[in-house]
This record gives sequence, C-alpha cells and structure tokens, in this order.
Amino acid sequence: MGGKGCGVPILTMTALLLGAALIGLGLGIETRRRRAPALPPAPDAGHRKMDAPPLGQVGAAGQVEPANPEAPANPEAPANIPGGAVDAFVLLPVRDEERNLPDCLEALLALEGRPPILIIDDASSDATAALAAAAAAREPRVTLVTAGPLPAGWRGKVHALWVGNRDVGSSWLLLTDADARLRPAALVRALAAASRWRLDAVSLAGLQEACGLAENLLVPGVFALLDALLGDWEEAAAAGGPPVANGQFLLLRRAAWESCGGFEAVRHEAIDDVAMAALLRRHGYRTGFFRAPDLLSVRMYRGIREATRGWRRNLGGLLGPRPAAALAALAVLAAPALALAAALAAGSFVAAALLWGAGAATSALLRTGSGNRPAYALLYPLDALLLAGVLAAGARDRRRGQLLSWKGREMRL
Repeated sequence: MGGKGCGVPILTMTALLLGAALIGLGLGIETRRRRAPALPPAPDAGHRKMDAPPLGQVGAAGQVEPANPEAPANPEAPANIPGGAVDAFVLLPVRDEERNLPDCLEALLALEGRPPILIIDDASSDATAALAAAAAAREPRVTLVTAGPLPAGWRGKVHALWVGNRDVGSSWLLLTDADARLRPAALVRALAAASRWRLDAVSLAGLQEACGLAENLLVPGVFALLDALLGDWEEAAAAGGPPVANGQFLLLRRAAWESCGGFEAVRHEAIDDVAMAALLRRHGYRTGFFRAPDLLSVRMYRGIREATRGWRRNLGGLLGPRPAAALAALAVLAAPALALAAALAAGSFVAAALLWGAGAATSALLRTGSGNRPAYALLYPLDALLLAGVLAAGARDRRRGQLLSWKGREMRL
C-alpha cells in the first residue's frame, strides 16, 4: 500500500511536468507563427506589363546583372521589364501528375503579371504529357519540353529543372510543383518582398491541406515539427536563421543562382529545396522564407500509404543528417505518450487525464494555427505516435544509405 501511495503522486507530478512542457512548446510554436511577417502588397497593376516575354527572350532593361562576388546581395530586385510585366518565368517539373496538373495549371495561368510557364515532363507514365501538350496547344503562355534520360548522379526533379532552365532568359525563376495551388497575387507579392528586403530568393510556406483520418493525424504534426525546427519566422524572412526553402514555391534570382553553379551544383541532393537555399547562403546571397497560407495551398500526399511513405522519405532526408534533432523530436513525441500508457497501467487516472488533456490541447492549438481541423486532436496520442514512427523509420533509412523510392526511382544517398 505504501509503495502505491508514493507512486501515484510521482506519476501525477511527472504528468504535470510533461504536460506543462508540451503546452509550452505548442504556445512557443504558435506565437512564432503569429509573429511571422506578411509579404508586402502587390505593386499597383498600372506599373506591370500584361504580356510576358516569349521563351528564351531577356528583358534587358529589367534584367539583374550577374552578381558581384564582392557584394553578392541583391541590390534592388527589379520585378518589371519595359512596359511593366514581371520578368519571371515559371518552371514546373512533372512526373506522373495527371491528377494534379489541370488544377495547378489553372492557378498558374491566373497569376498576376502573366508569366510564361514551362512544363518539363520527366518521363511520365500516365497522361501527364498528353495533358501538358494539350495545354501548350491551347495556351500561348504554356510550353512543354521533355527532360530526356536521367543522367547518372542526378535526381529527377533537379535534372528536369536544369533542362528547363537552359531555355529561359528571365531575371527570376519561379520553381513550383504540380500539387501546389498558387493564388493570383503570389508571384508579384514575392517579387515585392525580394525588392523590399533585398533578397535573392523568396520561398513560401503555404496551407498544407489534409483530408481523411490518416492525413489529419500526420500532416499537422509534421508541419508543427518543421516550424519548431525553423525557429523564428521573423528571422527566416529577413535572411537569418538556418537556410530553408519550400520547393512548392521557390523564387530565385537567376543571376545569383547561376553564379553559385545552378542546378548542377545540387544534382545529387535528396532534399533539393533546402540544398538550394543552403548553396545560396554559402555564397553570401540572401534567402527569405515567409509563412503565406493565404497565397499557397498544397495537398502533398493522399491517403495513409502516400502520406506515411512520403513523409518517411522527406523526414529521413531532412533530419537523418541531424541525429540530435531527430532524437529530440522523438523524445517530445514519444515520452508523453509512454508516460500516459504507464499512468493507465498503474491505475493513475488523474495523471493519465492530465497527460491526455495537455497533449490534446497542444495538438488542437497547433492544428488551429496551421489551418487544419482541431477536432482530430481528440485522438491524441495516436497522432504523436504515428509521426514518431514515420520519423524513426526515415532516420533509419538514412543511416542505411537509402531513402524510400520516389515514383519508381531509387533514392540512394
């Protein structure tokens, strides 16, 4: 009896400490999210041309000169060419994207500034190429090229971008994915941010959509984890903090990017967007990362198989080289859940209720802040354990030297 009387208070105290830590972590992430600086408004439409330059043509007066190694930061980030159109080109690499391409193209064609769009088909096995060809025949701003055979040592997406970039002469490149849905003002507001904060690259983090049980259990937690690793959004927007980017919207000043070696310099990287930001930073350029759920939405994976495999691969590539961060994340995810199980096993229902309440409240807070459904927080700790399992599997893959395959292609490291 004496042992049980001592054990319950210890479990209750442990529950209070772990619960307070969880809530504090959630409040910290959400506070930083709310402090994230917004992109500046778009320039007045009267100052932008409505027709974009054809493929391969350069707007000379608005083109940024190649970077000066002694002063690599972007001096003024001009967004226009004579007549006022954005001097930017959209590169859209695609591989087996028949379900995403039509809606993606519709959004890209609605972008303010009317940039040209170059689709690079990377050996699709479905109807992607046919859909892209039909769009190119119908829309004069859309062009389709094929990536061709994948050379040894290259990742497929990076190779497709390299192929597409060979035929582009604009001052800015907008890289995006077929699962991204851009709002009309996204490009011109990103260009305005580049001009205001003297940035050589601007990347956006959008609203990550989740549908169904599996996606809603996993996706909000993934992005809470990524936000925690990012740290300060104000610093990230001002070209500080760790180099980070999102390939769903990555705007590059072409002269700066090519002075770093361009796509060939990151041809072997598993997480190419972050590698691009890191490469620019190493060469002294300024990269800004903004939270913009009003300008970009994405549903990356559909269903439990796609979501778990996709995030296992991505988290393995991102956190595999950072074992301390991976272990810390696993501890935060698993420790409260294990303590909850221990409290239930010991019959300490007060401690169990405290742990569940703190975990569910934190999950609901983070889901609300990311635009996802807070009701799924009632399933805590299933969400935390699912994310922990996916992260652990990805880190193990990384240690073995091979991530999960991507659309039929091996991801050897």
